[in-house]
Amino acid sequence: MRRLYIVVAMAVGLYLDSVFFAKVNISGIRPDVLMAMAASLGVLLGMKSGAIIGLCTGLIADILFSPRIGLSAMGYMFAGWIGGIFYQKYYADNIIIPALVALAGAIFKECVMAVASALSGARFSFFAVLGTYIIPCALLSAAVCMLFHAIMRRALASQLKVERTYEHDSHAQGGVK
Repeated sequence: MRRLYIVVAMAVGLYLDSVFFAKVNISGIRPDVLMAMAASLGVLLGMKSGAIIGLCTGLIADILFSPRIGLSAMGYMFAGWIGGIFYQKYYADNIIIPALVALAGAIFKECVMAVASALSGARFSFFAVLGTYIIPCALLSAAVCMLFHAIMRRALASQLKVERTYEHDSHAQGGVK
């Protein structure tokens, strides 16, 4: 059931990122839903799962929508991996943690994209782009991440409780996970 939720979340994230927010945005400023998803699932599922989900979703998005395959995927993988650092920590249930991870991941990803654009010949003022596009997009991504995390935490609650109980029992008996 958990895999079904993750696949549905990936499909919804791809739709929102590529279709919905492409049409519904504020002066071209739109949240990075896939970044929000990778950060949230990293916090909920761990470093490995978060990084794999971020990488897979990013590669799909790059293949479908980007001339630079792998750059977005790297940012999403980074966010999933960093989110996983907070996996099963007592403060990970707070929606602020994944939102901050999504904020940092969005800034990282967009800065990497800006550097790649500059290296391929685009002329722009980095600090103007940082203030007018990158930071507002990152803030919107953090806001979307709060909503996404609340929904996914509820959807995955029963699977996460079973997993945590198994790990606790395994460690109590001296076993390895």
